[in-house]
Amino acid sequence: MGNRSSNNQHQKIGSETKCPNCDRKFGPSTTYNVLNSHIDHCLQNQQIIPNIGFQMPQPQVQLGDNYIWVKQNNQWKRVQSQVNGGQIQNLSLQEIKNRSFPEKQMWFNLQLEKYRIPWQLGSDKLNVNMNNLLQSSLISARGVNLYKEVKVVFQNDKVQDAGGLLREWLTLIFKEMCKDIFTLTETNDVTYKIAQQSPYFELVGLAIAKALFERMTICVEFDRPLVKKLLGQEISFQDMQYYDKGLFLSWKYLLENQFDENELQQYFILCKDDEIIELKQNGADILVTNQNKQEYVDLSIQYYSDKMIQQQLGCIQNSLYKYIQKEYLNIFTAEEFEMILYGVSVVDLDEWKQHTLYKTPYAENSQQIKWFWKILSEFDQDQLKKFLHYCTGSYRIPVNGFSKLESNRGMYSKFQIVPIDYNNTNSFPIAHTCFNRLELPKYTSEEMMRKYLRSIVLNDLEGVFGME
Repeated sequence: MGNRSSNNQHQKIGSETKCPNCDRKFGPSTTYNVLNSHIDHCLQNQQIIPNIGFQMPQPQVQLGDNYIWVKQNNQWKRVQSQVNGGQIQNLSLQEIKNRSFPEKQMWFNLQLEKYRIPWQLGSDKLNVNMNNLLQSSLISARGVNLYKEVKVVFQNDKVQDAGGLLREWLTLIFKEMCKDIFTLTETNDVTYKIAQQSPYFELVGLAIAKALFERMTICVEFDRPLVKKLLGQEISFQDMQYYDKGLFLSWKYLLENQFDENELQQYFILCKDDEIIELKQNGADILVTNQNKQEYVDLSIQYYSDKMIQQQLGCIQNSLYKYIQKEYLNIFTAEEFEMILYGVSVVDLDEWKQHTLYKTPYAENSQQIKWFWKILSEFDQDQLKKFLHYCTGSYRIPVNGFSKLESNRGMYSKFQIVPIDYNNTNSFPIAHTCFNRLELPKYTSEEMMRKYLRSIVLNDLEGVFGME
């Protein structure tokens, strides 16, 4: 999650610890105030090389990193991406709409960066109470400037946010929303649609805005009509198959066939929750015929994708557009925007391994590293995603892949494996999600390592067993 902290800054940390960035050691008598001040300073200078033999990731493009993940025909694949930001950033809205997805993404990010308030000018705190997650998040988020660096503070939690807690917060609030204000669509996909009225749709828009601004992904996928509404685009008939497959097929059958109108006995009404809704004036008296059935379908789509959720949709849009201009979002197709918002839904272990850094004495040919990748190769996709979340705070990677994992402030920070000594009090790997860094104990056997790595993915270990 983040780094050890305390609400009582003068309290002693009680045991020896290290800065997760530069590895400087602090004794048990060190106060949290001293430790946190050092971590803040270290983050401000994180491009410095603190240890011989280990270089912190730099934000420049590295050889072989010019690719992007794209979803085509429901399959993810990597494609080469050579994009010149200097030529792209000055294109107009109309010009960029006709460019490739990688060019649109770079243009979008460059436009948003113009609004970023430098971290040197201070940060805002997002104060969260886990016992009242959504309400406390909404109240605090209303007083936060999302263009600034935002540090999440979980009440009564000894964790300092260095970037990882923001990702964790996004995951937590969207998971909580899916218990109540969103519900699963009636499709074959695990996507969500608006379920009911709630004051927290304002928070949905703010969370989406911050995720886009910080190039983070969210863990929930929305139905296609909702996505297109956020982009300010018209809903098509085909879009409704991603909302309710049964409704879509019934409308499709109606449109493609001729009927005896007296046998059909369908009027311009919808029945929802024991309520009869007229799709047009006097709709309860207007029979659907072969001549007007297209109008009936069009009005039905308008009701489900707009009128039924008008208030909730308006709250999301208003809070989203407060920070992300609607015109910027409109340059993307729904499929492109979904790739940016949700990230890549598969974990490519070869890519992960290819873009991992090691701190000496660990190296690619170290015995513990060989065990590590062998054990991960035994995990299924769900387990890999859970382990990825444990290490980075996110279940998915951005479309730019593992080569462009970020920490905070737009800094690239590839996944890192750092050696630590194994002992009874330090048996689990320690994850620093703010740095995409995993401290892997020097296990003496493959079975011992397998035991602890599998414990992470088979149990709910978020916040315990070394996740910092």
